[in-house]
Amino acid sequence: MVDPRPALRPPLRPILAGVRLLIWIGLAGGLILLAGVQNRAQQQAGIRPTPPLQEQIVPFQGVTVDLAHLSPSQRRADLARLRAAGFGWVRQRLDWQHLEPQPGRFDWAVTDDLMAAFVENEMIPVLVLDGSPDWARADQDRGGADNPFAPPVQPADFARFAAAVAARYGPHVTFYQLWDEPNVAPHWGNRLIDPIAYARLLAAASPALRTADPDAVILLAALAPTVDRGHMAIDEVYFLERLYAAGAAPHFDAVAVQPFGFGLPPAAPPDPGALNFRRAELVRRAMLAAGDAATPVWAVRAGWNQRMFSPWGTVSETNQIRFAQEATALAWQEWPWLAALGWAIDRPAVPITDPLWGFALVDAPGTDTPSPVFAALSAAIPTGPRPHPSPLPGFGWRWFFLFAASLVTIWRAWAASRLLPWAAWGKGWMRHPLWLRAGAWAILVGVYFLTTWPPLIVLCWLLAALGFLAEARQGARLGLGLTVVLLPFHIYHKELALVTGVLTVPPAYAALFATLPALLQTFREGATKFWNMTDLVAPSRKVVATDWLALAWLGLGILGALQGWPWMAYAAGLTQTVLVPLLLYAGMRLLAVDVRHQRMILGAAVLGATLAAGVGIYSWAGGDGTVVDGVRRLTGPTFSPNHMALYLERCLFLAIGFAAVPGRARWIWTGAGLIIVAALALTASRGAWLLGIPAGVVVLWVLGARSGPNRLGEGVNRLLIWGGLVGLSGGAGILWLWGERLTNSATLIGRLYVWRGSLALWLDHLWLGVGPGRFFWRYPAYLLPQVANEPNLLHPHNLWLEAATGGGILGLVWLGAALVIGVRLLRRQDNPTTPTQRWLRAAVAAGLVAGLAHAQVDAFSALPDLAAWNWMALGILAWRGSDGVTESTSRPG
Repeated sequence: MVDPRPALRPPLRPILAGVRLLIWIGLAGGLILLAGVQNRAQQQAGIRPTPPLQEQIVPFQGVTVDLAHLSPSQRRADLARLRAAGFGWVRQRLDWQHLEPQPGRFDWAVTDDLMAAFVENEMIPVLVLDGSPDWARADQDRGGADNPFAPPVQPADFARFAAAVAARYGPHVTFYQLWDEPNVAPHWGNRLIDPIAYARLLAAASPALRTADPDAVILLAALAPTVDRGHMAIDEVYFLERLYAAGAAPHFDAVAVQPFGFGLPPAAPPDPGALNFRRAELVRRAMLAAGDAATPVWAVRAGWNQRMFSPWGTVSETNQIRFAQEATALAWQEWPWLAALGWAIDRPAVPITDPLWGFALVDAPGTDTPSPVFAALSAAIPTGPRPHPSPLPGFGWRWFFLFAASLVTIWRAWAASRLLPWAAWGKGWMRHPLWLRAGAWAILVGVYFLTTWPPLIVLCWLLAALGFLAEARQGARLGLGLTVVLLPFHIYHKELALVTGVLTVPPAYAALFATLPALLQTFREGATKFWNMTDLVAPSRKVVATDWLALAWLGLGILGALQGWPWMAYAAGLTQTVLVPLLLYAGMRLLAVDVRHQRMILGAAVLGATLAAGVGIYSWAGGDGTVVDGVRRLTGPTFSPNHMALYLERCLFLAIGFAAVPGRARWIWTGAGLIIVAALALTASRGAWLLGIPAGVVVLWVLGARSGPNRLGEGVNRLLIWGGLVGLSGGAGILWLWGERLTNSATLIGRLYVWRGSLALWLDHLWLGVGPGRFFWRYPAYLLPQVANEPNLLHPHNLWLEAATGGGILGLVWLGAALVIGVRLLRRQDNPTTPTQRWLRAAVAAGLVAGLAHAQVDAFSALPDLAAWNWMALGILAWRGSDGVTESTSRPG
């Protein structure tokens, strides 16, 4: 029977398929946007755990006061006024400087009267232990740079002070806040904000205070609201997360926040980039994510300011009253996790011109006339039992819909793409002159480098993916080469502002992901050849030991999900140290199957290292760098001298390998190697010069000596010349640039403490470790309290501890297997026979061993570029000469 429907003309079919594909791609983008909107809506819906955390142990409404400067009669009058209005607690700062002006000599006169006034007016005090006397501060916080808000040099001094206060006033006081606003300057002295240092202060003071007053309820320092995350201010959510990382949770009973309104209504949705009343919900979410659902939150200071040019924003008197009442109702009815809500201040102890008076509950200094907001707050104070908020509406069905819609979109987009003549388009593109194609790529790279607009960034990715796909296997190899070139430039990422966050994509990752379609097409072509009934066992013959090693590495990374919080750090670590490196390894196994293409990939690695070294030398010559032991050290694009050395030492041996191969390009590779050596000397990395580089040279020599009838021959002479150049450069650096650094043992002693803490971390997570990306979040809890170590470490600075803390016993087993397999790869009998093959193999092995040797005191695979380089090297070493063509017969694939 003849189909009555008219057949589409051949040119029309791909046009319609292309339109359909564009529609489905647009729909996919819409689904991504919708997922972000839904995630934001879910976050803004609130947090309503049921049942409530605990029964109300303190009156809900309170206020911060500053009574120390008032007369005894005025103190009692203010407390009586507040008590009559319905306020149940007051928050009073006790300045350590005034109470203990000399070590062990206390002046209790004012605080004794304050306690008596609290008792007489039946007002619950919340004592804020804050500030430091001159004798307890560091030199940088005294003299001309005097900072009374600075922490003490010795946390034990503050602990003794807290214990003295608790011992004296414990019968009348239950609630103590230890320090105030340590997340913003100047409340942490003339130094960088350091949440781990505050955790140490808390860990010292909390047990001492509880010993003196067993019934004490300890409030965390009230964290100041800020969206900054720099050296002088850290947003309260991140600061709290770092406190959990430092193991501070056992040392506080409540989290104190200050959710000022900043001119916005109380119902304004929470947003990490905005300051408003509901920002307290972000803090609560961080607590829940850390598994701390049982700890209540205190909003010790909140409110809206009606003074012009106030740092807390400005509202009218009418809005101040309305917002105060609405905020009280919202917190009482919808935040069962909030134990108490306090107004910002009653009577400020500052001049009337200070913006703080915009919160005041009295009209002016010296008067008791209440401000309009005072009566509004009194009327809004809740009474009776606290309501149980209704559960939030479920979002599960919405996520299910998005998931199903995504599957349908992918399915239909794939179906539409199969109707397009990709092969014909690719051939048409390849028929264009090389200069035209190269120019198009140059324009695309330039636009991508300059643009910051997310849609244009995504468009560049799509065009790059199409370009790589059009050039087939050669395009995939080009993409892999570009990925390898860009590995050391990880920090120069693109940022895509999404609905609920920012996605950062390093340039190497962008290149690799754009290469994926071409890689998949290449794999598909190869799989079509393998999977046939006449050669069913062919795949098993192609699998080598490193492939099983890669699968085991992937399995270890997935098992890391069992370790829980923090999930975002795990996702980043899994991507950077597992998924991306394994994708690069798969690309090597798939495409670097002959000497010609291995040369291209390894040459790209040398090019990237040379560019990174050049950037580092240029910036160092301009005065940049970090000064350690009196030496200004080159940092380069990694912003770390040791990190830079770890990458450059690997690529140095690749440059040596290329320079040893006969040919006209030898001097180009020699020049690249000298640039890398110069940069290595300027990093002043002892690990590189004393461990990594010597180990790599030994491996080059041993592999040359073991090559039998195909030994490296004259190349050994070039190796001796290179060894002399490297030795002279390193010797000059040691004796001239950084002789003092070589003899400084402080770094080594610091590493010993890091290893001790890392060992304790591993023993607490024996079998599986903490998983990828979590060392930064778990290690601070194991810092020795008496040692001033760097708390913000990404890895334990030791190969074995890196494997143990990241993967536990299973990680150590994996590392042992990897070392055995690596040795077998270098000793097997089917090694390449041509000079180029031998030198490339020896150079890759030397670079990998240099990294292993240096990793005895530093990182091996814990950093993104190092992990990718290691798996690239394994992919090259896994190649068998029989799997590809020889040097003399190699042709473009």
